[in-house]
Amino acid sequence: MWFRLLAAIMFTLAGGCAGIAVSQQLRHRQEVCAAIGSLLRDISVCIRSVGMNVYDIAAKLRGEPAYKELTFLSLLPVDFSEGENFRESWQNALNSQEFPEEERSILAELGNMLGRTDAEGQLAGLDVLEERIRCLESERRSVFIEKGRMYRSAGVLFGVMAGILVI
Repeated sequence: MWFRLLAAIMFTLAGGCAGIAVSQQLRHRQEVCAAIGSLLRDISVCIRSVGMNVYDIAAKLRGEPAYKELTFLSLLPVDFSEGENFRESWQNALNSQEFPEEERSILAELGNMLGRTDAEGQLAGLDVLEERIRCLESERRSVFIEKGRMYRSAGVLFGVMAGILVI
């Protein structure tokens, strides 16, 4: 009898853990959006205040702990090399990390835009990308709030149901 009770408790815990894992995936998506928003704002400041080029920006971003969710930044070149295309390097680095499609699209546009026009053109493009990521982050936050709790509760509920079936 104690074996069945132990199995029921294990099923309940497993269901709860599964629900928490799915909820954490939703939270991670929200954190990635927040990191991209911060990235866009920092790049705007670098261009607006100092007029940094793409390689200086890449060097500055590599060491920032605020971008731990954006591991592809560590693969960006920080010095100009003959025959190297920064946009291709950006795309290759971006492809090394998994992102949801919307975030990938914004980051790909950012890589294509950096260094292509004068500072004013880049700042205008950054403003558009910031607005898009702000909307996306708001969407991700509301999805996490609405569905995160549901996934956690459903996981525990299904675990309890499986546990009852075992007993």
